[in-house]
Amino acid sequence: MITNTKQSKLTVGAILLATWATIAWFFYAPATPLSDQEIDAYMVKVQTLLEQSFVMPEGSGLDPRGLEGALADLRAFAERDDGKAVYMVNLMKWREGELSFPAGADLANSISTAEEADIAYNQRLFWTLLANNSHTAYLASVEPNAFNYGTAAGGEADGWGEIGIFRYNSRRDFFDMVTSDAYLSAMYLKVVSMGAIAIAPSQPHGLLFNPVPNVPVLMFFLMTIGYLIYLLAVQKPRTVKE
Repeated sequence: MITNTKQSKLTVGAILLATWATIAWFFYAPATPLSDQEIDAYMVKVQTLLEQSFVMPEGSGLDPRGLEGALADLRAFAERDDGKAVYMVNLMKWREGELSFPAGADLANSISTAEEADIAYNQRLFWTLLANNSHTAYLASVEPNAFNYGTAAGGEADGWGEIGIFRYNSRRDFFDMVTSDAYLSAMYLKVVSMGAIAIAPSQPHGLLFNPVPNVPVLMFFLMTIGYLIYLLAVQKPRTVKE
């Protein structure tokens, strides 16, 4: 006869397992790919974002090709949607010289360096990313680049300041984030901080654990789960007095 104590432990364990399975399914199961109608609607919003964030016009800002080139890249990215998660790899150079803020910028008087502007940008968007099923996967300062293999002579590929990798549960979540009011209000901080930026959408492949989770954190959870299984397996049932 299973005791009430052991039965309650099994119930709690089943609830925790079901909760984990639900969250894992949400994060790893493919979403429905974007429809043509959704892509058209997002492109209208993205155009508004680019026009209002002083990334344009052509020949200035982060994209020297202008609005048409940026929209073409984003539409192609949307049309390749397979419903799976995407990692946006950002390789960034700090803007040199005096920072230029748009009129009415709320943090213009409290930021003096490109690094400070980028920190403010990431802090402001932390909850917006979470609200759109996304998060920062990796963010780090770049050391002086001593490995310019295959790049232009003269060290022109050097000078990168930061690497950022951001995980989006789907391309729909990416577009929901970048077309949100919160992102529109924070975009100027990215433009202020970046002298140049290269963005490469990517998807993991080839390995079961790819990307590899933080090993100490993974070991903690594996050992905790193993210990809970051990407790449930070896506990001797005690009869309940009637």
